[in-house]
Amino acid sequence: MRLTVACLIVKSAWEAVCRPFGDHLRRSFASGSLRCAPVPLRHGSLPSALTALLLAPLVALNAAEPVRLTKNAATGEFDFDTPLMSGRIVTEGAYYGITRLVDKQSGKQVNDARYSVMNLFKLMAVNLGMGTPRLMKREVKDTDTAVEIFWPATEDHQGEITARYMVSGPDTIDLHLTLQARGTYAGYELLLPNYFDMAMVPHVYLLRRAGGGKTSVVDLVVPEFSEVFRGCSLVFPRDAHAARRPLDGRWERSEFKANVAPFFPLRHYAHPVTFMTDSEKKRAVVLMMKRAACSAISARYYTLRVEDRATTYSAVDFLVFGDDLVPGDVRTAQIRLVITPLDEAMSQPLALYEKFLAEPTDAPTPRPLKP
Repeated sequence: MRLTVACLIVKSAWEAVCRPFGDHLRRSFASGSLRCAPVPLRHGSLPSALTALLLAPLVALNAAEPVRLTKNAATGEFDFDTPLMSGRIVTEGAYYGITRLVDKQSGKQVNDARYSVMNLFKLMAVNLGMGTPRLMKREVKDTDTAVEIFWPATEDHQGEITARYMVSGPDTIDLHLTLQARGTYAGYELLLPNYFDMAMVPHVYLLRRAGGGKTSVVDLVVPEFSEVFRGCSLVFPRDAHAARRPLDGRWERSEFKANVAPFFPLRHYAHPVTFMTDSEKKRAVVLMMKRAACSAISARYYTLRVEDRATTYSAVDFLVFGDDLVPGDVRTAQIRLVITPLDEAMSQPLALYEKFLAEPTDAPTPRPLKP
């Protein structure tokens, strides 16, 4: 029934707008009254635009209702349970965020139980460390379906951060971030790590370097171990500007007891999407962002040889924002997590990403600046 209604909506829109406009253009071109120069399309822009157009009515009709959260008054933790997953949202301590995430299809807890998923960690700018929300004072608000953490500005970090967690569907968790700048920063980034069970296998979509006018090729890659980068974290930047940031001094700062971690830029990401699979590659946890807010993706390299692993967990991170900021600037970002089955071609992550792009932006309203 919903599919029929959606098709009728698309048909009505076509007949009311697209067809008359197309007929007008054909008459204008035929008469010679309208001319235009050919405009090259960017790689992937037409399929993405068509996908967004066709999916929009379906997204609106099939939008899932947010899942009700159960609050533990004694601990301040929030549990959720759906037919496809269960878990817990924690607002206190260093490893707040999603501290338990169980895939009901496999019956396994997919995150590393010592840590969390969707955890705000480092705050950085060019040659500058500004501390971590893990250690900052915070305020917590909640409703039946959402939990919001607010970090006020400090002398060390001149900006306000709001993180709103919502279980927005039976297989989906959304994190909405809002940053309101009160200081001036160059290349501001927020590191958002996601810690998974050691058995989980990371995957990223990477661009090959294009030359001679050729279209860039996209590779789906498992970042595997190499002696070249033993003990290092791998960074896949959005572009050449983002590629400079891991080397501009921010990762060398040790203020606030921060670890000095070697993060090195490699190939550019093709899509701001990363996913973790089980060892059989039948189930996956997909994480995605919008490109404008995703400065880079980072991953711990994978190997079956435990002695060659850099960590005792599997992890992928988003480096969020990456912009130059002045007082009054506001930036928003949405991070989505989806648990999904996988087919042999592992087509689901990109299909989920296209659906994500087709949805309307739902960013939290930032708090007003004080005079």
